[in-house]
Amino acid sequence: MRLLPGVAAALRQLTQAGYALVCVSNQPAAAKGKATIGQLRAVHERVIELLALEGVRLDASRLCPHHPEGVVVELSGRCACRKPAPGMLLEAADANALDLGASWMLGDTDADVRAGSTAGCRTVLIEYPGSAHKRLGVTNPDLRAVDLADAVAQLLDSPG
Repeated sequence: MRLLPGVAAALRQLTQAGYALVCVSNQPAAAKGKATIGQLRAVHERVIELLALEGVRLDASRLCPHHPEGVVVELSGRCACRKPAPGMLLEAADANALDLGASWMLGDTDADVRAGSTAGCRTVLIEYPGSAHKRLGVTNPDLRAVDLADAVAQLLDSPG
């Protein structure tokens, strides 16, 4: 596992600008019977470790292990946390006293943009090629970016 080039530097820029860093991630592999919750947590912890090695600390992180069509009964069905629902954002904001109206949701799918918009955040859609199938052009993000570095540069240049 490795971080994409430029990710740590972009996240450091956000921290230096005074933003809290919160990770919210749909991880349905356990619901689909392809991984255990422990394996998902281990991958997530490795990402946090790799970020820390680059001088980046997340203020909060949330994982949604559910999927509406999961095969593991306790993880299948609808939930309030799976994006596009705003549950993980609302929970993290409440736990960390974050103002969602002054926050940005950066993501590479329509679900990310919808979750951010529903939670009251401004949004950036990162047009990462590997997730193009999760973008149908039905959302209206505040900004569009080619990668995280571009997203952060635009966000930091935007008014307000």
